[in-house]
Amino acid sequence: MNMYNKESELAIDLVKKACKIPEWFKKKGFDYFEKQDETPVTLADLATQIYIISKIKEFFPEDKIIAEEEGSFINSKTENIITKCFSDLEIDINNLHDMVNYSGPESNSEWCIDPIDGTQGYIEGLSYAIGIGFMVESEPKTCAISVPNYNDEGLAIFSAVKGKGAYASYGEKDFKKITVSNQDSLKDTVLCLSLHYNKPWVLEFAKKVGINKLIRIDSMLKFCKIADASADLYIKPIDLEHSYTWDFLPGYLIVREAGGKVTDSSNRPIWFEGDALRWSEPAVIASNNIIHDKVVNHLKKLQS
Repeated sequence: MNMYNKESELAIDLVKKACKIPEWFKKKGFDYFEKQDETPVTLADLATQIYIISKIKEFFPEDKIIAEEEGSFINSKTENIITKCFSDLEIDINNLHDMVNYSGPESNSEWCIDPIDGTQGYIEGLSYAIGIGFMVESEPKTCAISVPNYNDEGLAIFSAVKGKGAYASYGEKDFKKITVSNQDSLKDTVLCLSLHYNKPWVLEFAKKVGINKLIRIDSMLKFCKIADASADLYIKPIDLEHSYTWDFLPGYLIVREAGGKVTDSSNRPIWFEGDALRWSEPAVIASNNIIHDKVVNHLKKLQS
C-alpha cells in the first residue's frame, strides 16, 4: 500500500460517481451563467463541485479544499434544481450554498477540484472532464480524471500517484498502466489544441515544423491523450489571470507518471502554490518527453 492509497482511492471513486451529475443535467437541460472572468458556469458545474466537496469533507475533514466555482449562482430556483438532481441520483446533501463554498481548515494537505473542465465543450455537447488532485505542501501526490465517452469507449478514468506510475480504465474495465508514446519525429507528431482557448502562434508553430495531425478538444482530456499515447504533444497558452491549480495539477501528474514531461515554453518547471499555477513563460508544454527539447528549441526560434 502506498502512502496516499486512501486519497487515491477516494479521488478515483469521486470522479467516477460525479460523472452521473453532468450527465443528468444533459438529459434534463441546464442553465448556464457568465462569471466575472467571462467564462461560463453551469448548474452541473456547481452540483458536481458540491458533491465532491461533501465527500472530501466527510473522509478528510482536516484537509483544505481548493475548488473552481463559488456559490453566487445558488438561489432558491437553482437550489431546487440541484436538489432534484441529487434526489434522482440518491445523493443526500444539505446546505448547498455553504457546501459549494466550503474550503476546510488551513492545512498542508490540499485537494483541488475542477468539477467540469471544459465547460464550454460541455455546453456544446462536446468532450469534458472532471479532475481531482491532491498535494502536500504544494507538491502533487495523487490525482484522478474522468472522461465520459472517451474515444467512443464509454467512461474513462485516469489515475496517478507520484512515483507509482499512471493508470487508466476504459469502459469500466480494470485499470492498466499507461505510458506515453515513443514518437521522435516532429512532423509525425499528433498535437492537441484547445478548441476554444488558443493563440495563433500555436498553429504557426505546427505549420513551421510540419505537424499536420491536430486534435482540437476542450478540457484536461488533452493531458490524458498524451499520457496514454493517443497524442504526443499539447501546447497550452496561458495567462496570469487564468492560471489555476485545478486546471493543471491532475493532468500534470498523470503525464509525468506516464513518462512524459510538462514544463513551460522555456523548458523550466511549472509549480503550484495554493490555487495558482506558477510559470516563468506563459505557455505549458506537455509531451512524451522524447520530442520535448525539439519543441522548445523551435518555439524559441519562432519567437526570436
